[in-house]
Amino acid sequence: MERDGGGCGCAEGRGSGDARRLRARATVSRRAFLAAGTAAGLSWLVGTKAAWGGVGGGGWGAIGSVAAPGNHFGYDGGWGYSDDGKVWLSVSCNATVGRMTELFLEISVTSYYANGGVWNPTWFTDYPDTHVDSFIRDESGWLASKSGFYDTTYDNSNYHGPYVTDTLRVARASGDWQAWAGVRAWCDSPDSAYGIDTTAEASQIIPAHVLNDDASWRGRIITVRPRSAEHLLMDASGGGVEAGSNVVGWRDTHTTNQNWIVAESPQGRTSLVPVHAGASALYLDVQGGDWFDGDNVHLWTPNGGAAQSLYLHDFGDGYHMLVFECSGCALDLEGDAQADGANFRQWNPYGDWTVHSRHMRIEEVVFGPRFEGAFAIEGDLEAGGELSPTDPDATCYPYNYPGTSGMTYRYAWYRGGPGSRGELVQGPGDEAAYRVTEADEGSRLTCVVTAYARFRETPYRGEAAAFADVVRKGVAVRFFVDGEARPCYEVEAGRDEAFSVPREAWAAAEKEGCAGVEGWFADVGCSVRFEDGAIVSEPLDLHAYNRVTLAYAQADASCLLRDDRAYFLDEGLSIPLREEDVLPGGCTLRFGERVSFERGAPAWFEERGRVRTALCDPGAYATAAAEGVAQRMARLVRNTEAYLLWRTPAYDGIELS
Repeated sequence: MERDGGGCGCAEGRGSGDARRLRARATVSRRAFLAAGTAAGLSWLVGTKAAWGGVGGGGWGAIGSVAAPGNHFGYDGGWGYSDDGKVWLSVSCNATVGRMTELFLEISVTSYYANGGVWNPTWFTDYPDTHVDSFIRDESGWLASKSGFYDTTYDNSNYHGPYVTDTLRVARASGDWQAWAGVRAWCDSPDSAYGIDTTAEASQIIPAHVLNDDASWRGRIITVRPRSAEHLLMDASGGGVEAGSNVVGWRDTHTTNQNWIVAESPQGRTSLVPVHAGASALYLDVQGGDWFDGDNVHLWTPNGGAAQSLYLHDFGDGYHMLVFECSGCALDLEGDAQADGANFRQWNPYGDWTVHSRHMRIEEVVFGPRFEGAFAIEGDLEAGGELSPTDPDATCYPYNYPGTSGMTYRYAWYRGGPGSRGELVQGPGDEAAYRVTEADEGSRLTCVVTAYARFRETPYRGEAAAFADVVRKGVAVRFFVDGEARPCYEVEAGRDEAFSVPREAWAAAEKEGCAGVEGWFADVGCSVRFEDGAIVSEPLDLHAYNRVTLAYAQADASCLLRDDRAYFLDEGLSIPLREEDVLPGGCTLRFGERVSFERGAPAWFEERGRVRTALCDPGAYATAAAEGVAQRMARLVRNTEAYLLWRTPAYDGIELS
């Protein structure tokens, strides 16, 4: 497709022997022309004109038509003269449209010539002094060309003959455009031919190529299935990672050598990269980078060339045609084959887009477990234990082709409950294992693995997830009574579960001789009551105390009991005394609480005509016998009856009249 700028790309480059034979047949010398006579010379000139339409005959054939293979068209140009007018030359362009693909076409350009001149005053020998260019151009300039020299003899003869046929290739565009196929001849040698410059050209309308490139697939990982054999996938044969590895059709193996990353090519279109090759990458490539039917499709190192760039042409019915930019030919499953190992190649689809071996179903690859439960979590589910997911290569699809590692995995761990993954506690990252903490107890740990191609960190769609419920360890609940340092009872409750104090705790807290247990409280001071049914999440200490009662009674030696005299509550001796009227009221206290004993009320009586008072001693006695010393204060550790002692005053010897 590139313009050949060589000075002798036609006559010399295409076989100088053939060109010399052409010249030998076509050239008529001056001597032969004169020997034949003027009439004979004229008859020869007429013959040359008839052979190719005649000098100056203009356009002919399918000139101006829409290009199609087989179109034959041309233009017969007029004479071009040298600066001194002694030599003249005419060219004819005879063109044929040849092969066309979705992106290129070729036109064969054959050059025909007629030349003549006067021999006087100088007699010229053969001299390769005429430049010849075959070309295809548009309005902006030449697009393809071949150059050479034409060996002319400028004497008084006229002759014609095909010089050479050059086949030129040009690219089609996205819109219709006009192209001219032509021949230019010109001379710059310092002889009488100097100054000749003549061109003959004829046009064709080059039809637009109509390929689209479906960019919606870029950045995704796909499989490719030919419509003619949808049980086969485009497969990098044998998982090859060397340049030149072949591409074939193969049944679905769920391996990465059948997964292709859709990337943007340097040309702005699509490249396909097999996942299994890893970050170093190989590209789907047309071997040789040309446009011939049957050229093999294989893997090759990235080079930025058009052989690694293609149009992902969307038919709109779920299928695509993959057309290589180097050729305009489509990816094709050779021979409509159905067996594993069928070869992929390129083939020209121009003029027939119905061939199913060139229709490819593109599907995005979804990563996930091979079957329900295949991907799982293993390990110790208690705090401090280590958990690991099963190997995705062994439990998920797709997986790395054996011996390759083009796909890598990332792991994320979540702590939550049924129906919710909850909070992220580790990852995403390369670390697969997770160490269980106390915070995980009673929760559901979920491991989520996602897959990535190492090439440009391209993600797979989908994921594999597995969960495990961490063993719920019991929460320690301790019971303390009466402020003691050691618990009277312990039990293990379910974490985050409702808890009620067991009967055993009540029994363990109860002490002999007391009035019962008051409990249970969440604080040592027994001010915040714990309600049965509350949720317990953390270790818990509960507190209670035993109740003790204090009651008062009279000691046996109390005068109020021993004497027969009458006692009164008032000095006026008007209110008879009852025992309960002089004893302090009882109370209930906490076990071990200190108490100050109250004194009983005074009692009045009459003796020898006088009103006297019986008083209660300060303090109380532990027994009715009132033994020992009366205690004014005591620490009560059981139900207690305190004995009070009333005494009458000693007679003072004074008698009032």
